[in-house]
Amino acid sequence: MKIAILLLIAGLQGTTPDTTYLSIETAIERALEANPALRAARATADAAGALPTQASQAFLPTIDLGLTGVRTNDPVAVFGLKLRQATFAMSDFDIGALNNPNPSGGWDAAVTVQMPILAPEGLFGFAAARKAARAQSAAASRAAGASQFLVIRAYWDAQLAARQVEALDSALTAVRAHRRRAQAMREQGLVTGLDERLAGLKASELEVQRLATAALAANAVGVVRAMLVLPEGDVIVLTDSLRLAAPGGTCAAADATCVIDQRGDLEAFRLGEAAARLGVKRAWASQLPAVAVFGTLAHRTASAPFSAGSGDWTVGVGVTWPILRGLAGVGAVRAAKAEHRAASARREAAERQAALEITQASDMLEAARQRVDVAARAEVEAREALEQARLRYRTGAAPITELLDVQAATTTTTLHYLAARRDLFVASAALDLAYGVNDQ
Repeated sequence: MKIAILLLIAGLQGTTPDTTYLSIETAIERALEANPALRAARATADAAGALPTQASQAFLPTIDLGLTGVRTNDPVAVFGLKLRQATFAMSDFDIGALNNPNPSGGWDAAVTVQMPILAPEGLFGFAAARKAARAQSAAASRAAGASQFLVIRAYWDAQLAARQVEALDSALTAVRAHRRRAQAMREQGLVTGLDERLAGLKASELEVQRLATAALAANAVGVVRAMLVLPEGDVIVLTDSLRLAAPGGTCAAADATCVIDQRGDLEAFRLGEAAARLGVKRAWASQLPAVAVFGTLAHRTASAPFSAGSGDWTVGVGVTWPILRGLAGVGAVRAAKAEHRAASARREAAERQAALEITQASDMLEAARQRVDVAARAEVEAREALEQARLRYRTGAAPITELLDVQAATTTTTLHYLAARRDLFVASAALDLAYGVNDQ
Protein backbone atom coordinates (compact mmCIF):
# COMPACT_ATOMS: atom_id res chain seq x y z
CA MET A 1 0.00 0.00 0.00
CA LYS A 2 2.79 2.45 0.93
CA ILE A 3 4.62 1.68 -2.32
CA ALA A 4 1.46 2.33 -4.32
CA ILE A 5 0.95 5.68 -2.59
CA LEU A 6 4.56 6.72 -3.22
CA LEU A 7 4.28 5.75 -6.90
CA LEU A 8 1.01 7.69 -7.17
CA ILE A 9 2.57 10.80 -5.63
CA ALA A 10 5.60 10.51 -7.90
CA GLY A 11 3.31 10.16 -10.93
CA LEU A 12 1.26 13.21 -9.94
CA GLN A 13 4.39 15.28 -9.43
CA GLY A 14 6.06 13.97 -12.59
CA THR A 15 9.35 13.39 -10.77
CA THR A 16 10.24 9.78 -11.46
CA PRO A 17 13.88 9.42 -10.35
CA ASP A 18 16.46 8.07 -12.75
CA THR A 19 18.30 4.88 -11.87
CA THR A 20 22.06 4.66 -12.34
CA TYR A 21 23.54 1.16 -12.45
CA LEU A 22 27.20 1.07 -11.49
CA SER A 23 29.70 -1.73 -11.74
CA ILE A 24 33.08 -1.12 -10.16
CA GLU A 25 34.58 -0.52 -13.62
CA THR A 26 31.85 1.95 -14.57
CA ALA A 27 32.27 3.81 -11.30
CA ILE A 28 36.03 4.14 -11.85
CA GLU A 29 35.59 5.36 -15.42
CA ARG A 30 33.09 8.00 -14.37
CA ALA A 31 35.27 9.18 -11.50
CA LEU A 32 38.33 9.55 -13.75
CA GLU A 33 36.24 11.67 -16.07
CA ALA A 34 34.02 13.69 -13.76
CA ASN A 35 35.68 13.95 -10.35
CA PRO A 36 36.30 17.69 -9.78
CA ALA A 37 39.42 17.19 -7.64
CA LEU A 38 41.02 15.14 -10.41
CA ARG A 39 40.00 17.68 -13.03
CA ALA A 40 41.66 20.38 -10.95
CA ALA A 41 44.88 18.35 -10.69
CA ARG A 42 44.96 17.84 -14.46
CA ALA A 43 44.28 21.53 -15.10
CA THR A 44 47.16 22.44 -12.78
CA ALA A 45 49.39 20.07 -14.75
CA ASP A 46 48.30 21.74 -18.00
CA ALA A 47 49.16 25.14 -16.56
CA ALA A 48 52.59 23.88 -15.53
CA GLY A 49 53.04 22.42 -19.00
CA ALA A 50 53.01 25.97 -20.39
CA LEU A 51 56.03 27.03 -18.30
CA PRO A 52 58.66 25.82 -20.82
CA THR A 53 56.88 27.75 -23.57
CA GLN A 54 57.07 30.89 -21.47
CA ALA A 55 60.80 30.32 -20.91
CA SER A 56 61.57 29.70 -24.60
CA GLN A 57 62.69 33.29 -25.18
CA ALA A 58 66.08 32.16 -23.88
CA PHE A 59 66.85 30.76 -27.34
CA LEU A 60 64.04 31.98 -29.64
CA PRO A 61 63.72 35.47 -31.13
CA THR A 62 61.36 38.09 -29.77
CA ILE A 63 59.56 40.55 -32.03
CA ASP A 64 57.98 43.76 -30.73
CA LEU A 65 55.75 46.15 -32.66
CA GLY A 66 55.34 49.71 -31.45
CA LEU A 67 53.40 52.82 -32.45
CA THR A 68 53.99 56.12 -30.64
CA GLY A 69 52.36 59.51 -31.18
CA VAL A 70 53.84 62.66 -29.59
CA ARG A 71 53.49 66.44 -29.66
CA THR A 72 55.97 68.67 -27.83
CA ASN A 73 57.76 72.03 -27.77
CA ASP A 74 60.86 70.65 -26.04
CA PRO A 75 63.77 72.01 -28.12
CA VAL A 76 65.77 68.79 -28.17
CA ALA A 77 62.71 66.68 -28.94
CA VAL A 78 61.53 68.96 -31.73
CA PHE A 79 65.03 68.95 -33.26
CA GLY A 80 65.12 65.15 -33.18
CA LEU A 81 61.59 64.72 -34.51
CA LYS A 82 62.27 66.87 -37.55
CA LEU A 83 65.52 65.09 -38.28
CA ARG A 84 63.88 61.68 -38.06
CA GLN A 85 60.95 62.80 -40.19
CA ALA A 86 63.31 64.32 -42.81
CA THR A 87 61.50 67.68 -42.45
CA PHE A 88 64.42 69.68 -41.02
CA ALA A 89 64.93 72.94 -42.98
CA MET A 90 67.40 75.85 -43.00
CA SER A 91 64.93 77.99 -41.06
CA ASP A 92 65.20 75.53 -38.20
CA PHE A 93 68.84 76.63 -37.69
CA ASP A 94 67.64 80.02 -36.53
CA ILE A 95 68.70 80.62 -32.91
CA GLY A 96 65.19 81.66 -31.94
CA ALA A 97 63.67 78.58 -33.58
CA LEU A 98 66.22 76.35 -31.89
CA ASN A 99 65.67 77.83 -28.43
CA ASN A 100 61.91 78.34 -28.67
CA PRO A 101 60.56 76.05 -31.37
CA ASN A 102 56.92 75.87 -32.33
CA PRO A 103 55.15 72.74 -31.03
CA SER A 104 55.77 69.80 -33.29
CA GLY A 105 54.60 66.20 -33.31
CA GLY A 106 54.42 63.04 -35.27
CA TRP A 107 54.10 59.29 -35.27
CA ASP A 108 56.76 56.61 -34.95
CA ALA A 109 56.07 52.99 -36.02
CA ALA A 110 58.80 50.46 -35.30
CA VAL A 111 59.44 46.74 -35.31
CA THR A 112 62.22 45.39 -33.13
CA VAL A 113 63.71 41.91 -33.35
CA GLN A 114 66.05 40.47 -30.72
CA MET A 115 67.77 37.11 -30.95
CA PRO A 116 69.71 35.72 -27.99
CA ILE A 117 73.10 34.26 -28.87
CA LEU A 118 74.21 33.32 -25.38
CA ALA A 119 71.77 33.32 -22.43
CA PRO A 120 73.02 30.84 -19.79
CA GLU A 121 70.49 31.81 -17.14
CA GLY A 122 67.60 31.52 -19.56
CA LEU A 123 68.72 28.14 -20.90
CA PHE A 124 68.98 26.61 -17.43
CA GLY A 125 65.67 28.23 -16.52
CA PHE A 126 64.05 26.63 -19.57
CA ALA A 127 65.43 23.21 -18.63
CA ALA A 128 64.20 23.63 -15.04
CA ALA A 129 60.74 24.63 -16.29
CA ARG A 130 60.55 21.46 -18.38
CA LYS A 131 61.37 19.33 -15.35
CA ALA A 132 58.82 21.19 -13.24
CA ALA A 133 56.13 20.70 -15.89
CA ARG A 134 56.83 16.97 -16.07
CA ALA A 135 56.76 16.78 -12.26
CA GLN A 136 53.32 18.37 -12.15
CA SER A 137 52.08 15.96 -14.81
CA ALA A 138 53.40 13.03 -12.77
CA ALA A 139 51.63 14.39 -9.69
CA ALA A 140 48.38 14.54 -11.67
CA SER A 141 48.85 10.91 -12.69
CA ARG A 142 49.24 10.01 -9.02
CA ALA A 143 46.01 11.86 -8.29
CA ALA A 144 44.28 9.64 -10.86
CA GLY A 145 45.59 6.50 -9.14
CA ALA A 146 44.52 7.79 -5.74
CA SER A 147 41.07 8.70 -7.09
CA GLN A 148 40.64 5.18 -8.42
CA PHE A 149 41.51 3.71 -5.02
CA LEU A 150 39.08 6.04 -3.25
CA VAL A 151 36.30 5.05 -5.64
CA ILE A 152 36.98 1.35 -5.08
CA ARG A 153 36.94 1.81 -1.32
CA ALA A 154 33.75 3.90 -1.40
CA TYR A 155 32.06 1.38 -3.70
CA TRP A 156 32.76 -1.59 -1.42
CA ASP A 157 31.96 0.44 1.69
CA ALA A 158 28.52 1.11 0.22
CA GLN A 159 28.08 -2.54 -0.76
CA LEU A 160 29.17 -3.70 2.70
CA ALA A 161 26.69 -1.40 4.44
CA ALA A 162 23.86 -2.50 2.14
CA ARG A 163 24.63 -6.20 2.69
CA GLN A 164 24.84 -5.63 6.44
CA VAL A 165 21.35 -4.15 6.35
CA GLU A 166 20.15 -7.25 4.48
CA ALA A 167 21.82 -9.55 7.01
CA LEU A 168 20.19 -7.69 9.90
CA ASP A 169 16.83 -7.83 8.11
CA SER A 170 17.20 -11.61 7.81
CA ALA A 171 18.18 -11.90 11.47
CA LEU A 172 15.26 -9.70 12.51
CA THR A 173 12.84 -11.84 10.50
CA ALA A 174 14.24 -15.00 12.11
CA VAL A 175 14.01 -13.61 15.64
CA ARG A 176 10.43 -12.50 15.07
CA ALA A 177 9.69 -16.03 13.88
CA HIS A 178 11.29 -17.35 17.09
CA ARG A 179 9.02 -15.03 19.05
CA ARG A 180 5.91 -16.32 17.28
CA ARG A 181 6.97 -19.90 17.95
CA ALA A 182 7.55 -19.07 21.62
CA GLN A 183 4.10 -17.50 21.74
CA ALA A 184 2.54 -20.63 20.23
CA MET A 185 4.43 -22.87 22.64
CA ARG A 186 3.32 -20.68 25.58
CA GLU A 187 -0.28 -21.03 24.48
CA GLN A 188 0.23 -24.80 24.47
CA GLY A 189 1.65 -24.60 27.98
CA LEU A 190 5.08 -25.79 26.92
CA VAL A 191 7.00 -22.66 27.96
CA THR A 192 6.43 -19.57 30.05
CA GLY A 193 5.96 -16.02 28.75
CA LEU A 194 9.60 -15.31 29.44
CA ASP A 195 10.65 -16.93 26.17
CA GLU A 196 8.41 -14.61 24.18
CA ARG A 197 9.72 -11.55 26.03
CA LEU A 198 13.36 -12.53 25.53
CA ALA A 199 12.76 -12.97 21.81
CA GLY A 200 11.04 -9.57 21.72
CA LEU A 201 13.98 -7.91 23.43
CA LYS A 202 16.38 -9.47 20.94
CA ALA A 203 14.18 -8.25 18.07
CA SER A 204 14.25 -4.70 19.48
CA GLU A 205 18.03 -4.86 19.77
CA LEU A 206 18.36 -5.97 16.16
CA GLU A 207 15.96 -3.26 15.00
CA VAL A 208 18.05 -0.54 16.65
CA GLN A 209 21.22 -1.97 15.08
CA ARG A 210 19.49 -2.16 11.71
CA LEU A 211 18.43 1.50 11.85
CA ALA A 212 21.99 2.62 12.60
CA THR A 213 23.38 0.44 9.82
CA ALA A 214 20.79 1.76 7.35
CA ALA A 215 21.94 5.31 8.11
CA LEU A 216 25.54 4.26 7.46
CA ALA A 217 24.45 2.67 4.18
CA ALA A 218 22.76 5.90 3.07
CA ASN A 219 25.88 7.89 3.93
CA ALA A 220 28.08 5.42 2.03
CA VAL A 221 25.94 5.80 -1.08
CA GLY A 222 26.17 9.56 -0.64
CA VAL A 223 29.95 9.33 -0.74
CA VAL A 224 29.78 7.40 -4.03
CA ARG A 225 27.32 9.95 -5.40
CA ALA A 226 29.63 12.84 -4.51
CA MET A 227 32.76 11.22 -5.91
CA LEU A 228 31.06 10.42 -9.22
CA VAL A 229 29.18 13.76 -9.40
CA LEU A 230 25.81 12.02 -9.76
CA PRO A 231 22.53 13.96 -9.44
CA GLU A 232 21.09 14.04 -5.93
CA GLY A 233 17.74 12.55 -6.92
CA ASP A 234 19.07 9.57 -8.88
CA VAL A 235 18.73 6.07 -7.48
CA ILE A 236 22.14 4.33 -7.41
CA VAL A 237 22.31 0.57 -7.87
CA LEU A 238 25.70 -1.07 -7.31
CA THR A 239 25.74 -4.20 -9.44
CA ASP A 240 28.92 -6.00 -8.34
CA SER A 241 28.29 -8.51 -5.59
CA LEU A 242 30.33 -8.38 -2.40
CA ARG A 243 29.98 -12.15 -2.03
CA LEU A 244 30.54 -13.19 -5.66
CA ALA A 245 32.89 -10.64 -7.21
CA ALA A 246 36.58 -11.40 -7.57
CA PRO A 247 38.89 -9.25 -5.42
CA GLY A 248 40.53 -7.79 -8.52
CA GLY A 249 43.78 -5.86 -8.40
CA THR A 250 46.87 -6.27 -10.51
CA CYS A 251 49.51 -6.79 -7.86
CA ALA A 252 47.38 -9.21 -5.81
CA ALA A 253 47.70 -11.90 -8.49
CA ALA A 254 50.10 -14.75 -7.73
CA ASP A 255 52.17 -14.15 -10.88
CA ALA A 256 52.19 -10.33 -10.61
CA THR A 257 55.50 -8.48 -11.05
CA CYS A 258 54.74 -4.96 -9.85
CA VAL A 259 57.54 -2.41 -9.45
CA ILE A 260 57.52 0.79 -7.45
CA ASP A 261 58.86 2.87 -10.36
CA GLN A 262 55.30 3.25 -11.67
CA ARG A 263 54.30 5.64 -8.88
CA GLY A 264 53.59 9.12 -10.15
CA ASP A 265 54.41 10.87 -6.89
CA LEU A 266 57.91 9.35 -6.76
CA GLU A 267 58.48 10.45 -10.35
CA ALA A 268 57.29 13.93 -9.40
CA PHE A 269 59.76 14.08 -6.50
CA ARG A 270 62.62 12.88 -8.71
CA LEU A 271 61.80 15.47 -11.35
CA GLY A 272 61.46 18.12 -8.66
CA GLU A 273 64.95 17.27 -7.43
CA ALA A 274 66.28 17.52 -10.99
CA ALA A 275 64.59 20.90 -11.42
CA ALA A 276 66.15 22.12 -8.17
CA ARG A 277 69.57 20.96 -9.38
CA LEU A 278 69.07 22.99 -12.55
CA GLY A 279 68.01 25.89 -10.33
CA VAL A 280 71.49 25.89 -8.79
CA LYS A 281 73.04 26.10 -12.25
CA ARG A 282 70.64 28.88 -13.15
CA ALA A 283 71.68 30.86 -10.06
CA TRP A 284 75.35 30.54 -11.09
CA ALA A 285 74.54 31.37 -14.71
CA SER A 286 72.75 34.58 -13.69
CA GLN A 287 76.23 36.00 -12.98
CA LEU A 288 77.58 35.20 -16.47
CA PRO A 289 77.40 37.47 -19.51
CA ALA A 290 74.49 37.29 -21.95
CA VAL A 291 74.87 38.11 -25.64
CA ALA A 292 72.12 39.03 -28.10
CA VAL A 293 71.78 40.62 -31.53
CA PHE A 294 69.00 43.05 -32.28
CA GLY A 295 67.55 45.05 -35.13
CA THR A 296 64.98 47.83 -35.44
CA LEU A 297 63.10 49.11 -38.50
CA ALA A 298 61.22 52.38 -37.96
CA HIS A 299 58.93 54.67 -39.97
CA ARG A 300 58.56 58.35 -38.95
CA THR A 301 55.78 60.65 -40.09
CA ALA A 302 54.58 64.10 -39.06
CA SER A 303 50.89 63.74 -39.97
CA ALA A 304 49.15 60.37 -39.57
CA PRO A 305 50.44 56.87 -38.75
CA PHE A 306 52.02 55.08 -41.74
CA SER A 307 51.56 58.13 -44.03
CA ALA A 308 54.35 59.67 -46.10
CA GLY A 309 57.49 60.13 -44.05
CA SER A 310 60.95 58.72 -43.59
CA GLY A 311 62.39 55.47 -42.30
CA ASP A 312 65.55 54.20 -40.67
CA TRP A 313 67.01 50.97 -39.41
CA THR A 314 69.38 49.90 -36.66
CA VAL A 315 71.24 46.65 -36.08
CA GLY A 316 73.63 45.76 -33.33
CA VAL A 317 74.92 43.29 -30.80
CA GLY A 318 74.73 43.68 -27.06
CA VAL A 319 76.53 42.10 -24.13
CA THR A 320 75.17 42.25 -20.61
CA TRP A 321 77.33 41.14 -17.71
CA PRO A 322 76.25 41.84 -14.13
CA ILE A 323 79.74 42.08 -12.68
CA LEU A 324 78.68 43.10 -9.18
CA ARG A 325 75.20 43.17 -7.67
CA GLY A 326 76.17 43.32 -4.05
CA LEU A 327 75.70 39.90 -2.45
CA ALA A 328 72.51 39.12 -4.41
CA GLY A 329 74.25 36.54 -6.61
CA VAL A 330 75.80 34.76 -3.62
CA GLY A 331 72.43 34.69 -1.86
CA ALA A 332 70.69 33.29 -4.94
CA VAL A 333 73.21 30.45 -5.21
CA ARG A 334 72.94 29.59 -1.52
CA ALA A 335 69.13 29.62 -1.68
CA ALA A 336 69.14 27.38 -4.77
CA LYS A 337 71.50 24.91 -3.10
CA ALA A 338 69.31 24.79 -0.01
CA GLU A 339 66.24 24.15 -2.16
CA HIS A 340 68.09 21.33 -3.90
CA ARG A 341 68.95 19.74 -0.56
CA ALA A 342 65.30 20.04 0.48
CA ALA A 343 64.11 18.48 -2.77
CA SER A 344 66.56 15.59 -2.31
CA ALA A 345 65.31 15.02 1.24
CA ARG A 346 61.69 15.08 0.08
CA ARG A 347 62.47 12.54 -2.62
CA GLU A 348 64.25 10.25 -0.17
CA ALA A 349 61.41 10.52 2.37
CA ALA A 350 58.83 9.75 -0.32
CA GLU A 351 60.74 6.66 -1.46
CA ARG A 352 60.99 5.35 2.10
CA GLN A 353 57.30 6.02 2.69
CA ALA A 354 56.40 4.24 -0.54
CA ALA A 355 58.40 1.17 0.46
CA LEU A 356 56.65 1.17 3.84
CA GLU A 357 53.22 1.47 2.18
CA ILE A 358 53.98 -1.53 -0.03
CA THR A 359 54.99 -3.63 2.98
CA GLN A 360 51.91 -2.58 4.93
CA ALA A 361 49.57 -3.16 2.00
CA SER A 362 51.05 -6.61 1.37
CA ASP A 363 50.61 -7.55 5.03
CA MET A 364 47.05 -6.27 5.07
CA LEU A 365 46.22 -8.20 1.91
CA GLU A 366 47.54 -11.45 3.35
CA ALA A 367 45.67 -10.85 6.60
CA ALA A 368 42.47 -10.11 4.67
CA ARG A 369 42.80 -13.36 2.72
CA GLN A 370 43.17 -15.33 5.92
CA ARG A 371 40.22 -13.53 7.51
CA VAL A 372 38.01 -14.36 4.54
CA ASP A 373 38.91 -18.05 4.80
CA VAL A 374 38.27 -18.15 8.55
CA ALA A 375 35.05 -16.13 8.31
CA ALA A 376 33.71 -18.29 5.49
CA ARG A 377 34.23 -21.47 7.52
CA ALA A 378 32.71 -19.84 10.59
CA GLU A 379 29.64 -18.77 8.63
CA VAL A 380 29.02 -22.35 7.46
CA GLU A 381 29.43 -23.66 11.00
CA ALA A 382 27.11 -21.00 12.38
CA ARG A 383 24.32 -21.86 9.96
CA GLU A 384 24.56 -25.53 10.86
CA ALA A 385 24.57 -24.66 14.55
CA LEU A 386 21.48 -22.49 14.04
CA GLU A 387 19.55 -25.38 12.51
CA GLN A 388 20.51 -27.58 15.46
CA ALA A 389 19.50 -24.88 17.96
CA ARG A 390 16.11 -24.49 16.27
CA LEU A 391 15.52 -28.23 16.47
CA ARG A 392 16.61 -28.38 20.12
CA TYR A 393 14.24 -25.56 21.05
CA ARG A 394 11.27 -27.06 19.17
CA THR A 395 11.78 -30.36 20.94
CA GLY A 396 12.25 -28.73 24.33
CA ALA A 397 15.85 -29.89 24.64
CA ALA A 398 17.19 -26.34 25.04
CA PRO A 399 15.93 -22.98 26.32
CA ILE A 400 15.23 -20.05 24.00
CA THR A 401 18.31 -18.27 25.30
CA GLU A 402 20.43 -20.87 23.51
CA LEU A 403 18.51 -20.33 20.28
CA LEU A 404 18.80 -16.55 20.54
CA ASP A 405 22.53 -16.78 21.32
CA VAL A 406 23.14 -19.02 18.33
CA GLN A 407 21.02 -16.71 16.15
CA ALA A 408 23.12 -13.73 17.30
CA ALA A 409 26.34 -15.65 16.65
CA THR A 410 25.13 -16.52 13.15
CA THR A 411 24.37 -12.87 12.41
CA THR A 412 27.76 -11.84 13.76
CA THR A 413 29.62 -14.38 11.62
CA THR A 414 27.74 -13.17 8.54
CA LEU A 415 28.68 -9.56 9.28
CA HIS A 416 32.30 -10.59 9.89
CA TYR A 417 32.42 -12.46 6.58
CA LEU A 418 31.02 -9.49 4.67
CA ALA A 419 33.51 -7.15 6.37
CA ALA A 420 36.37 -9.53 5.57
CA ARG A 421 35.36 -9.59 1.91
CA ARG A 422 35.26 -5.78 1.83
CA ASP A 423 38.70 -5.63 3.48
CA LEU A 424 40.06 -8.06 0.89
CA PHE A 425 38.89 -5.89 -2.00
CA VAL A 426 40.20 -2.70 -0.42
CA ALA A 427 43.54 -4.28 0.52
CA SER A 428 44.00 -5.47 -3.05
CA ALA A 429 43.32 -1.95 -4.34
CA ALA A 430 45.64 -0.49 -1.68
CA LEU A 431 48.49 -2.69 -2.91
CA ASP A 432 47.94 -1.42 -6.46
CA LEU A 433 47.93 2.12 -5.08
CA ALA A 434 51.19 1.51 -3.22
CA TYR A 435 52.86 0.33 -6.43
CA GLY A 436 51.24 3.07 -8.53
CA VAL A 437 49.64 0.64 -10.98
CA ASN A 438 46.76 2.97 -11.79
CA ASP A 439 48.73 6.23 -11.93
CA GLN A 440 47.96 7.64 -15.37
